[in-house]
Amino acid sequence: MPRAIGANCRLLMIPEATYGTAPAGDWMRMPFLSCDLGAEQPLLDADVIGVGSSRDPAAPFLDTVTVQGQAVVPVDLVNIGHWLRLLLGPPTTTGTSPNFIHSFGSGAAALPSNSIEIGYPDVPNYDLCTGVRADTLEIDFSPSGPATATFGLIGQGSTRGASSSGGTPTSAAYTAFHKAQGAISRDGSALAQVTGARLTYANGMEMVRTIRADRKVEGVDPGIARATGQITARFADTTLLTQAQTNAPAEFAFSYTIDANCSLTFTLHEVYLALAKTPVEGPGGVEASFEFRAAFNATATRMMTAALRNQQAAGEYASP
Repeated sequence: MPRAIGANCRLLMIPEATYGTAPAGDWMRMPFLSCDLGAEQPLLDADVIGVGSSRDPAAPFLDTVTVQGQAVVPVDLVNIGHWLRLLLGPPTTTGTSPNFIHSFGSGAAALPSNSIEIGYPDVPNYDLCTGVRADTLEIDFSPSGPATATFGLIGQGSTRGASSSGGTPTSAAYTAFHKAQGAISRDGSALAQVTGARLTYANGMEMVRTIRADRKVEGVDPGIARATGQITARFADTTLLTQAQTNAPAEFAFSYTIDANCSLTFTLHEVYLALAKTPVEGPGGVEASFEFRAAFNATATRMMTAALRNQQAAGEYASP
């Protein structure tokens, strides 16, 4: 009997027109590094007295089904746009063929949902998760290595079967970004001496639990959006230190760039820095790690913009 191995697994995804309902048709096959999205239903103890002749417990019972997990995906030129759409909503697309700019904005009143299928063809078994929304995104920036993004996902339901629901999956051309292509700027100027950074975005999703015969959650509602993170830099000037001391906001941009028409940029329009120490930990260089929080900016009319430049037309990331 064959055993499932990760190398043969596949992740398919498609936008939902109706929340919690998997669409028919040909789904998108997405590149990924790992994914633990799936259903869990815990057993709860029944501490009932008087059902036996000893101290042994009564039978446990199953509680509510929870569908959640994380997907770690490569930051690439095309597929990352589908994950950003799930996190932030459909973009506004500008540009002329063949080069387009897809601008995703934070704070949308309503967010889309996808159906996601994790396939184990060796078994075979296919886990179809419906009503999936993206709650969080985390991206780390460093001088070297592959560029990856971690998305925290919350779904409504999960159904397992012996065949796939994905039709004949389609695959986009794969062009990956790398951390060596990264850059960080402050108020439009390159920020020097940065050794590492972390950007985290959260939709503040809340599971809505109601009384249902199928034990599923009713839905997942967005709350207050937050963009936070950390910037670590060698202590060579007082630019960040002064900003933290004065509590003055600045615009920060975190980007990966292949060329002028192939890039991904996260712009936080109003960023505040927490005051950080400059510890001396030995004879080597001195570094400072500044925690940051972003806020709504009246001029930009949002907290964050993710701009993806590629050669995909407006319909690529549109609503179904």
